[in-house]
This record gives sequence, structure tokens and C-alpha cells, in this order.
Amino acid sequence: MIEPTLISSHAMDSGIALDLYLDPDLLWFRGHFPQLPLLPGVVQLDWALLLAGRHLGLTAQYTDRFQVKYKAGLFPGDHVTLVLRHDVAKGRLGFDYRRDGVTCSNGSLVVGP
Repeated sequence: MIEPTLISSHAMDSGIALDLYLDPDLLWFRGHFPQLPLLPGVVQLDWALLLAGRHLGLTAQYTDRFQVKYKAGLFPGDHVTLVLRHDVAKGRLGFDYRRDGVTCSNGSLVVGP
């Protein structure tokens, strides 16, 4: 399994909020790290792009123009909300991973229309 389980979604101005379950069997938890499995940051970026493409119709493209701030880890079994916001004028996708209403990581990256 390589993607989180989508529990529900909620449309919002310029974006969407996705309630996700991080199944302990996700591939990304294996070996990162053996004593304390943690969802890698690069996977968080990948999911933001993938899910923005799927739910907001954005062109998923990888870029070196991104900003990310990690505040807390995401762990196996977590229920998180991924908030995706598309700023059309700036051509940027903002994302925010939250657990229990508290931001665990957030950032933005360049996306196509």
C-alpha cells in the first residue's frame, strides 16, 4: 500500500480538506525508522501533488521550487487532515497536514494550471 486511506473530503474556498488514515502497513513506514516509524517528508510532498491533481484537477509536476516546514512527525495509525489550497494568481499549491487540529507540516510548491 502506497497511499493513505481517504476517509472523507470537504470542499473549501480555493481548495479541499481531505481526512486521511495513515495505515501502519503503508510501504513508507518500513525502515524509516525501524525503532520509530515516521512518514518521510518527500512522501508528504508527493501526496500533496498527487491528491491535488486528483481532487483539484491540477497538473501534478515535480519541481525544485517548494517550501516545507516540519513541526511534528506523522506516524502509523494517525488520522490526519490534509488541507490543499490552490493560489491561481501565484501558481502555487499550499498544503497543511494536521493532526487533531495541530499543524504537523505545511508548505507550498509551484503547480501547473
